[in-house]
Amino acid sequence: MLAGDGFEGRETGTEGEKAAGEFIAAVLRGRNIEPVLQEFPGHGAKGTNVLGVLRGASAEAVVVGAHYDHLGRKGEKIWSGADDNASGVAVLLELARRLSYRRPRRTIVFASFSGEEAGLFGSKHYVKNPLVPLEQTVAMVNLDMVGRLREKLLVFGTGTGDQFRAFLEDSPLALAFPNDPFGPSDHTSFILKGVPSVHLFTGSHADYHKPTDTPEKIDYEGMLRIADLVETLVRRIADAPRRMQYVKVETAVPAEGAAPGARPYFGSMPDYGFEGKGCRLEGVAPGSPADQAGLKAGDVVVAIGGQDVPEVNAYSRALFSKKPGDEIEVTYLRGVERVTVKVTLAARKQTED
Repeated sequence: MLAGDGFEGRETGTEGEKAAGEFIAAVLRGRNIEPVLQEFPGHGAKGTNVLGVLRGASAEAVVVGAHYDHLGRKGEKIWSGADDNASGVAVLLELARRLSYRRPRRTIVFASFSGEEAGLFGSKHYVKNPLVPLEQTVAMVNLDMVGRLREKLLVFGTGTGDQFRAFLEDSPLALAFPNDPFGPSDHTSFILKGVPSVHLFTGSHADYHKPTDTPEKIDYEGMLRIADLVETLVRRIADAPRRMQYVKVETAVPAEGAAPGARPYFGSMPDYGFEGKGCRLEGVAPGSPADQAGLKAGDVVVAIGGQDVPEVNAYSRALFSKKPGDEIEVTYLRGVERVTVKVTLAARKQTED
């Protein structure tokens, strides 16, 4: 529904975002959860978080979040964002339906954030203006791109809370646990404030941030399986005898993001489930700088600009420390062969399709 043309890509500050927010609010009301609209400024436009509160028996709370904004439209092209992130909002609203039937021990806040694509503006605003004080917020569960389930569901951030792994140990889905909890999604806003947070993610793909991210490519059965898993996880967090404890993860903290248009474009699709050293590529966009340099799916990038990249988040940080037009050296493994090539980074453009 949210990926329909009527919402025009849900860009923050547009009529499409407003219509999407009204739709989410109406669904929450249908779950007997009164919505709270939270406006925030950011990136040249006002956005609106749509929040709902399921009151528990205690003053503590769990936040379940998913961003509903996307990239909007340009001319006749609409960036529907079916996976990114209508999928996460759909699972969130299904969780609101399921969880509302029984009062939890801890309050549950259902948070549909906007402004994520422009720089996490909605979640940054929320952590400064929470519905439940952050010192009473025991955990955050983030759903961002959960519409294309493959071999493993990726769960970032389990190391930030002392009970996440135990609550997931009997998962019916195969899970992968990337080491670095940080990433360009709303859970990062909470981790930086000392709230244990996880991000569920089914992986990147060739349609990411393109008009071709459309509803017919969604794995709806997979989304239901993820909803089952997250329902169990949230109930366990909400009803646990003791609260989740935050664990500080010793890793590089992401810098404040630049505007999306200033980010360099390489054209690779990282395999976030890869557990070896380096960053294995799931694919390479045709005609991209990576493609022109000869990289292919299956290559494992181990260094960028002479800097080792031991895992996927280090890879992303190394790339985003550069700017469009920079020439960099990329070293990768293809089988046992070690190859170094020079690549000129391009500008990331919304109009790529």
